[in-house]
Amino acid sequence: MTKFSELEISSPIVRAIEELGFEQATKIQEQAIPAILKGEDVLGLSNTGTGKTAAFGIPAIESIVAGGKHPQVLIICPTRELVTQVATELRKFSKYKEGVKIVPIYGGQPIDRQIQLLKRGCGIVVGTPGRIMDHLDRKTLKLVHTNMIVLDEADEMLNMGFKEDIEQILTSIPEDRHAQTILFSATMPDAIMRITKQFQQNPVKIEIKSSQRTIDTVEQIYYEVPKGKKTNALRVLLNHYQPDLSMIFCNTKKMVDELCDELNNAGCKAISIHGDMKQMFRARVMEQFRSGNYPILIATDVAARGIDVDNIALVVNYDIPQDNEYYIHRIGRTGRAGRKGKALTLISGKKQKLFIKDIIRYTKTNIVKMPLPTNEEMMRTHRNAFIQDVRKACDEGITQESMEIANELLAEGLAIENILSALISMNYKYEVIDIEDINDKKMKKGVETSTLKINIGRNVNVKPGHIVCAIIEECQVHANVIGHIDVRQSFTLVDVDKNVAVKIIERLNERHIKGKQVTVSFDEGSSKKGKKKDRKHTPKRGEKDNKRENRRKKKNRRR
Repeated sequence: MTKFSELEISSPIVRAIEELGFEQATKIQEQAIPAILKGEDVLGLSNTGTGKTAAFGIPAIESIVAGGKHPQVLIICPTRELVTQVATELRKFSKYKEGVKIVPIYGGQPIDRQIQLLKRGCGIVVGTPGRIMDHLDRKTLKLVHTNMIVLDEADEMLNMGFKEDIEQILTSIPEDRHAQTILFSATMPDAIMRITKQFQQNPVKIEIKSSQRTIDTVEQIYYEVPKGKKTNALRVLLNHYQPDLSMIFCNTKKMVDELCDELNNAGCKAISIHGDMKQMFRARVMEQFRSGNYPILIATDVAARGIDVDNIALVVNYDIPQDNEYYIHRIGRTGRAGRKGKALTLISGKKQKLFIKDIIRYTKTNIVKMPLPTNEEMMRTHRNAFIQDVRKACDEGITQESMEIANELLAEGLAIENILSALISMNYKYEVIDIEDINDKKMKKGVETSTLKINIGRNVNVKPGHIVCAIIEECQVHANVIGHIDVRQSFTLVDVDKNVAVKIIERLNERHIKGKQVTVSFDEGSSKKGKKKDRKHTPKRGEKDNKRENRRKKKNRRR
């Protein structure tokens, strides 16, 4: 595979790509980027998830000349979600290139705001066909300086009925200039071919053939996990399945190193491998993994390509793969040599759920949704596994030395039941990982609470989320012990489970929230609804007149 640094890409963009953790180009990027950079029209046949956005986005950014008022690149996408996704990716790639302004335009968003952004000038417009047509009709979008047009997921746009809009947009380019036309599609129906013949000049055809296959020996499962809870969920799953050897995949080198540290700090023996490591060190890592000294290997896709280990029992997609093909390569690490294997994928949010649906279509296999195992299920699994280990040890035979020790203990009058119980207690260890910490359940009704007072509030822009995070992290408690949070101007009131109130005061006191050292105490008198400030009574007009009359009568009596 080709590294991005080996392609003719400017250093600011290479820097942004490397910072994102991407090391090597996918097949579509490897072939499309050089062709587009040369100014050639490109016809790309590639499925979703193969890295098309970078394939056309990087050359698009390279082509931008700073300071232009009208867009030099127009990217057309079928849906507002894809428009947003593409615009976000392009901003990441253009982070270190000056003068690249990207404006997304789509329906469902106020058009006045879009008009303002277009008037200020931009280099790249990403939009849906309908909203692009709307701006062209209003003359708020002009394509007089557009040098490149990209049709992303062209077949999908045709299926949605945008054929006439696309043709009209393409004919809006002035006749005296030819805009480089880039077209990507998962399929090549006749309608796509007609657009190609009409609007493209000798296009370079790039077809990425799918290596999809049904992997019958691998059981594929996915788990939905709240954002920020993937590491805890991973620990639960490793604890539940107890694989002899497992591989965990992350998208970036940074994430690999961070996850490796987190698992080791939690008592899981993990080791990492990625592209920055020298060959000698990589060999040492693989030796530790194969031997089982470190049964968990965390890797990037690129670093994992040279790994050939047959007895990996479990593969975990900690990060969603950047490419559908990467998913195939990842789960293919398990279920080898006739063995059964498991592949688990952790997802957070709706977008990642869409990825699972796409992978199911792409691989033509079933990926089953499962709930995270409960503590009871994990305990039962561990217990059964321990019993199996004991049975296996009994089948392997009893040594002379072990019989001598047993007879010595029995001779001292110890009951055989006590000896067995002691040996089981010494060898059967089970770590409880509380699922409540992952599911973020709210405080149960009827729990007796105490109100704590923290000496910071709106004066330092504190939000309830800051308080929750601080209590969970500093005090090692679950979110379900925290109730109502009332942020006032100079302090905050927090309802907590009475059983952990003292613990929270002791551990949170003199810690920092939002950079401020805090003091925490039991609340003594602050009203939950807030106290109204005392106001001076302002007499009404009638009351003023009565007072004047009374004063006048008083004076007359004195006289």
